[in-house]
Amino acid sequence: MADLAAIPIWQWLPFFPWRIVAIIDAADAIPSRLPRRGAVLVGSRSHPKWLAFDCPCRGGHRVMLNVDSSRSPHWSMSVDGLLTIGPSVDTRDSARRCHFFIRNGRLAWVGA
Repeated sequence: MADLAAIPIWQWLPFFPWRIVAIIDAADAIPSRLPRRGAVLVGSRSHPKWLAFDCPCRGGHRVMLNVDSSRSPHWSMSVDGLLTIGPSVDTRDSARRCHFFIRNGRLAWVGA
C-alpha cells in the first residue's frame, strides 16, 4: 500500500469535487484509504493505466477502471481540471448495483 502522506492534507477536505488526488506507478501502491471524491491514477498522465476510487455509494467497495486505450474494454477520462469519466460506471455484485456518471467533477446517478 502507498503511503497516505503522498496525498496532500488539503485533498482530504470534504467539499472538493471529483478529482485526481495522486498519481502512482503500480496498482499495488494504491492507498487503502482515499479522500472522498478522490481518485488515484495508476501510470502517468500521458500513459494512464488504471483509475481507482471508492464507490460513491459509500458501500465500502473500490472501483478500478481500465483507462489504457490499448486494452479493452476501457474508459476514457479527462484529468485536466475536474474529473470526467466516460462511459458510465456500472458496478454490480450480489448485494447492490451502482450505476453513475462523473462529469466535470460532479456525480450523476443513473435511475433504476
